[in-house]
Amino acid sequence: AALLTHCAVQAYYIKGDAKKGGKYFEMAHKTGSMTPECKIQYSSFCLRENDFRTGRRLLYEIINSKSVSRVQKLDAKHNLSVLIWKEGNLNEAIEILEEVHKEKPASNTYGTLGVFYLERAREDGNYDKIVDFMLEAYDYNDSDKTIADNLGETYLKMGECEKAKEVYEKLLVTEFITPMPYYNFGLVLKTLGENDKALENFEKALNCRFTSVLTVTKEMVQKEIDSLI
Repeated sequence: AALLTHCAVQAYYIKGDAKKGGKYFEMAHKTGSMTPECKIQYSSFCLRENDFRTGRRLLYEIINSKSVSRVQKLDAKHNLSVLIWKEGNLNEAIEILEEVHKEKPASNTYGTLGVFYLERAREDGNYDKIVDFMLEAYDYNDSDKTIADNLGETYLKMGECEKAKEVYEKLLVTEFITPMPYYNFGLVLKTLGENDKALENFEKALNCRFTSVLTVTKEMVQKEIDSLI
C-alpha cells in the first residue's frame, strides 16, 4: 500500500495526472493495509478532486479507529474541516479546526484557519478582526505560502497595499504551483497602478494548477487579465 500511495503522490502532485493518481490511491486502499498517513494523503486528493464521499469515508475510518494515535486523528479532523467547509458549513469547519489548532498548533493549521477566517471576513467585511491572527501565524512561519498569502490578502482587503506588496515580494522569490499568491499579488499591483507587473502575475496564476480547495478560479484570473489587455 505504501508503494502504491507513493506512486499516486508522484503521479498527482508531481506530474499533475489526476486520473493515474486516483487509480493508484484506489488500488492502495483496496489492499486493506493503508496506514493512517496514507489515508490522509488519499483524502487530500479526494478533497482537491471533489470526491467528498470517498474523502469523508477515509477520514472517519481514521477518526473512529481505536488503533490510531491522537495526532493522526487530529490530522484527519483537519482534513474533515476542509471537507465540511467545501460542503458549505464554514462555521462548523472553523469550530473543528480551532479545536485541532488548540491541541496541535502547526503551520498547516495556521494556514487553513487563516483561509477560513478570510472566507468569513469576505462575508462580514471584518478584516480588522482577523489581522492579529494572520500576524501571529506569519510570526510562527513567514515562509509558509498559505500563511503569507493569507496575510497579504488581509492587508489587501484592508487597503494596506504597500504592506501586502512587501509580503508577496518576499514570498514569491520562490515559484509556486498554486495560483493563489500570484492572483492576489496581481490584485495588489493592479491597485497600486503597476498594471504590467499585475498582468505578469495574473498570467503566472493562469498557468498554475486549479483545484476545488482553492478560493480562486481560472475564470476569476481570466477576468483580471481581460481587464488589463
